[in-house]
Amino acid sequence: MPISRMFSSAIVVDFNVVKKSLLSLHYILKFIMANQIVAKRFMEKESLRKTSARNSFFAKIKSIIRGDIQTRIDLTTIDGLLITTVITNDSLERLGLSQGRLITAEVKAPWVILQGGETKPACSAENRFKGVLTKINRGKINTECVVRISDATEICAVVSSAGSWLLELSEGDNIWVLFNCCSVVLYVD
Repeated sequence: MPISRMFSSAIVVDFNVVKKSLLSLHYILKFIMANQIVAKRFMEKESLRKTSARNSFFAKIKSIIRGDIQTRIDLTTIDGLLITTVITNDSLERLGLSQGRLITAEVKAPWVILQGGETKPACSAENRFKGVLTKINRGKINTECVVRISDATEICAVVSSAGSWLLELSEGDNIWVLFNCCSVVLYVD
């Protein structure tokens, strides 16, 4: 077989491989763009919803573990944080929850606990995030603290002013944000 024939058949084979790869890439990009559109519409709709909860997380249901009375649900937020909640099995059915569904999780600021220290706290709170205290608004009875736990997420905690003095809180401090899985309320459309 002449060398030119060998190269031309190799080029055709390589072109077909490239063509298949480009087609696969095209479908992958379409899938990613469709997911981005869905997430954008979800976030736009959620931003119009009114709630008294200071802390809202837009998330996707990562896993559902059903127990005999209650169900544990692990959520992954848009910026990759893992949030755990526990709801009743009745609520699971009523809300129609399933793995992969987009959902909003809310935690009221008074349910958030702050703890100092560098090491991860050994405690019963399932949701523990290390962050930086970015804002303190001290009142006579309560103090509002805002903690940045990721580039896209801040959590507000309302603690007693006496408690904030005990922790010796200052803006810029590294601090742990804690909340129990039963403090997380789920919202669906």
